[in-house]
Amino acid sequence: AEKKLVKAAAPPQLIIWHDAKKTPILAYHWTVVPTILDRWEYFVDAQTGAVLNKYNNVCHFAHSHSKKCHNYSENNVISINKNKEKPDFDGPVTANATDLLGIARTINAYQKSGNYYMIDGSRAMFQPTASNMPNDPVGAIWTLNAFNGSPSQSNFQYDHVTSTNNIWNNPTAVSAHYNGGVAYNYFKNTFNRNSINGAGGTIISLINVAEENGNGLDNAFWNGEAMFYGNGSQAFKPLARGLDVAGHEMSHGVIQSSANLQYQGESGALNESFADIFGAMIDRDDWRVGEDVVKNNSFPSGALRDLSNPHNGGTSLSDPGYQPQNFNERYIGSQDNGGVHINSGIPNFAFFKFANAGVVGKDKAEQVFYRALTKYLTKSSKFTDLRNAVIQSIADLGYETAVNTAAVQAFNAVGIAGGSGGGAGGANYQTSVSPNPGADQIIYTDGGQTKLNLTNPNGTPVTILTNTDILSKPSVSDDGSEIIFVGGDTKIHYIPIDWAAGTFGPEEILSDDAGWKNVALSKDGYRLAGVPSQSVNQIYVYNFETSTWKTFPLYNPTYTDGITTGDVKYADALEWDFSGTHVIYDAYNKITNGSAPVDYWDVGILRAFNGSNGNFGDGKIQKLFSSLPESVSIGNPTFSKNSPSIVAFDYINADQDQYVVVGINIESGATGTIYENSQLGYPNYSRLDNKVIFSAKNTNNQDVLAIAPLSADKINASAAPTIFKNDAKLGVWFANGTRNLTSNNDLAQAELGTVSPNPFTDKINIRIAEGKSDNYRIELYNLLGVSVLSKNLIGYETQLDAANLPEGTYFLHIYTNKNYQVVKVTKIN
Repeated sequence: AEKKLVKAAAPPQLIIWHDAKKTPILAYHWTVVPTILDRWEYFVDAQTGAVLNKYNNVCHFAHSHSKKCHNYSENNVISINKNKEKPDFDGPVTANATDLLGIARTINAYQKSGNYYMIDGSRAMFQPTASNMPNDPVGAIWTLNAFNGSPSQSNFQYDHVTSTNNIWNNPTAVSAHYNGGVAYNYFKNTFNRNSINGAGGTIISLINVAEENGNGLDNAFWNGEAMFYGNGSQAFKPLARGLDVAGHEMSHGVIQSSANLQYQGESGALNESFADIFGAMIDRDDWRVGEDVVKNNSFPSGALRDLSNPHNGGTSLSDPGYQPQNFNERYIGSQDNGGVHINSGIPNFAFFKFANAGVVGKDKAEQVFYRALTKYLTKSSKFTDLRNAVIQSIADLGYETAVNTAAVQAFNAVGIAGGSGGGAGGANYQTSVSPNPGADQIIYTDGGQTKLNLTNPNGTPVTILTNTDILSKPSVSDDGSEIIFVGGDTKIHYIPIDWAAGTFGPEEILSDDAGWKNVALSKDGYRLAGVPSQSVNQIYVYNFETSTWKTFPLYNPTYTDGITTGDVKYADALEWDFSGTHVIYDAYNKITNGSAPVDYWDVGILRAFNGSNGNFGDGKIQKLFSSLPESVSIGNPTFSKNSPSIVAFDYINADQDQYVVVGINIESGATGTIYENSQLGYPNYSRLDNKVIFSAKNTNNQDVLAIAPLSADKINASAAPTIFKNDAKLGVWFANGTRNLTSNNDLAQAELGTVSPNPFTDKINIRIAEGKSDNYRIELYNLLGVSVLSKNLIGYETQLDAANLPEGTYFLHIYTNKNYQVVKVTKIN
């Protein structure tokens, strides 16, 4: 029975095999199929019988980031066909099939060894020589079957959609596959964009995706790598029916590969809005989204959303599908990541009004918005930044003045005002704090990690802080008074330093509990984040102020609320940002699919603490990169000392045995090369962010610490690195002064206005700088995170009557139509 599911193995083929030195060897290529889950390719020396190479040729979805499913290329062999037999045709084919709408579609498939696969290799982006068909296509449109499994489960499985005769009786697969091709054509023909990621990346769709409990999934989502289609349940029919659904979700991939708008607040609403806009332009016969997938009576209008009428047949947020259509109706709250799906109706309506102007039309409108997204917007961009970017894009494209007027009128009509001082893309959200005023210090281990040393950037003198074996990269408080690390005993070690007295230690054990792999201390020294040595997908955070622990589960986020994927196995290296809010970490991911596991390392950012209420964070996770190229992993991330948007990390390309210390500006998405290394570098920024210290090897292959000078952008080297210490590893640069780590709030206050007096007795005066906002909201929270006073106001100043509040510390939040600030205030009698 199993043999009926596989093509019988052919006799061995005589070939010429080239080894690593390009030496030609006469060999046999033999395909062995022991089970339906395995298809082994053997290359055997024809004279000696030695096995030259072998690999399992069954490879499943989500191409490996750490290694390919094979290590053989057809370019390495020359076939010798003694009998001159004509081989079976392999390559792209077309077929006619019926989709979920009952419409006959022409789809593209791929024939390989007598079988047909739902793989479209007909597009210009397809790379046949780089592909190992059918299991590892490069630049294809690929549809797979998830067999009613859930991606949140660690045992999630998927496989090919196949046919033995090129007849396709699976309308769900046909719809998903056809819609993927339409989305590709739209971005290619409209914007000359090469696939969703702009670089010819394979477009992958999975059908028959279920909830974690096995029930029907009433949703579809993009997870950074692929489209996932549920078959519907209560409110929706199978989601693959909707061309605009596919367009919306795949557009998230375009967004993440360009502006990478943060999925929270106004930037997140812009993310959703652009997905709606391009989804509606792909399915451009109307302005509605999801009308082909909603069930009767699920939404008042018969559609999920409507760009021409964001209220969508409802009157309030309690009505399904209702969205505000003007900025003064916007949702202000924490649900839905700060209203990403709700408030997207406001820019949606602006696009509709712009495109519906007689002088504009859909063709011009989509060009303007695409340019605004891909050229001017950045991670934190807000509504006013969109307006500025659209105005600039109209000028760039050379459109007439009337188009500019139409854009201004459209944004005015929905209440999105223009900002000032931010250039074409709007405001500059890359704030920094002042450098630590203390003296530069560096701690590092010896090559064997058997002791911890302290020195200065001159390298002398050297003080041995401990002779304890060091398991993890040490972590230091911002003032240099506390050092923690995991020792060889897997316990958390602590070394206090009194710089005034010039004393170091004594070394302590923070807890007798062993079993730790890595720890990080927040810059203010109040919190600890740790990773256990056992492989669990969790980060533990301890708050010294309240003597409490919080466990945060790790996951890979998607663009759909409540949907995550469960392929994160464990974290390793981690570090706090200087605000003490976020923990950046690297994580090992693994998806097991039959005999071809996919594994890679990537970097996440965990919201572990909430400084506004002094409590643990909500555990939301962002990815440093939503998608990584094939065979690439990244790890060992570190924040710059003064700029929260600057990060350095190790880049690893397993196929090319390549290691690079890389810098990235999270806000703009720009990346730079700091050093092409020969091993993991574990980078760390200097006090002034003008250098990076990292581990390397010298010409004798010995461990050294090196220092690379940086350009002003903090992500590119300005000159070649120099060796700082021989027989050294895991360098951490810090300073022993004190500074205000929350001065980013002071910068926001200086930009937006003033809050006085502070401390206060009965009233708080708030003044917004004129031109910064026409309306705003204020919220005063106590330390428990409870709102005790709030106001919605239009104008530039107001006063809060706080006479009845008890003494204590509060956090004042000021929300404007551009950004927000948090100011810590104190009530006294």
